[in-house]
This record gives sequence, C-alpha cells and structure tokens, in this order.
Amino acid sequence: MDSISKQDIELLTNIACRLPGKQGNALLGLIDSWAKNARKSPRSQYNEHIRFSSDDKSHAGHAKDLSTAGIFIEGKDNFSIGDQVKIMLDSSTSPLPVEINGTVVRHTSHGVGIRFNYENSEDRNLIDDLIKNKS
Repeated sequence: MDSISKQDIELLTNIACRLPGKQGNALLGLIDSWAKNARKSPRSQYNEHIRFSSDDKSHAGHAKDLSTAGIFIEGKDNFSIGDQVKIMLDSSTSPLPVEINGTVVRHTSHGVGIRFNYENSEDRNLIDDLIKNKS
C-alpha cells in the first residue's frame, strides 16, 4: 500500500471523530494502522500516573505515550469520542501540575486517546519540555 499523506490522515481522523461510538472507534483504529509512518508528532514513552477530569468527574490512569498532539491514558473509564477533559501533568519545570484541555479522539478497551487543545503557546512549550525531559 502506498503511503497515505498526513493531510489525508488528519481529514479522515476529523471525519472519524464525528461518527458514532463504535463506527468512529473502528475507523480511528484503521487510520491509526495507516498513520504509523505518517505521524506529525512522534510518540514518546511517558510512563506516568495521570489525573484528569471530565464533567465534574475525576479520573486516574496510566499514561502510555505522549506527543505534542496528545496522550494515550490506559484505564477502564468509559468515554465517548468528542468528550472534553482536563489533564493534569507533573512537570519538573513547574511546581504545580500543568493543566491541559483535551478532546477524546479514541477510546479502546485499554484506555483513551486524547488530543490536546492548546489555549496558548506556553502550554505547548510545557508539553515540549515534558517530552524532552522524558527522552
């Protein structure tokens, strides 16, 4: 199979995020298999306990990987594609946890993939620093 472009991956991911639960997850899984070599933001191992919240509910999980685009958190909580969350990440460059808003873009039986919704360049710089410190 020829390589699929990053732009096409992004377009298909946006479409998949608008599909209902199982169909969206199935398409995201397929897109993920195509995108292994097309990632804009390579994943870094990020082996940390993560706290996050959604709709006034607290959640905890174990982060598997991190990129400037988002994070995958292993856990059993039930989410839907499009759910909004706030993630608290510990940073060596900040005494307080870094809070980043995100959108659930993938949900599997093992956990949840969250795309970061950067509100300013400081947030992105903090994530870049976290990735550099973990590498």
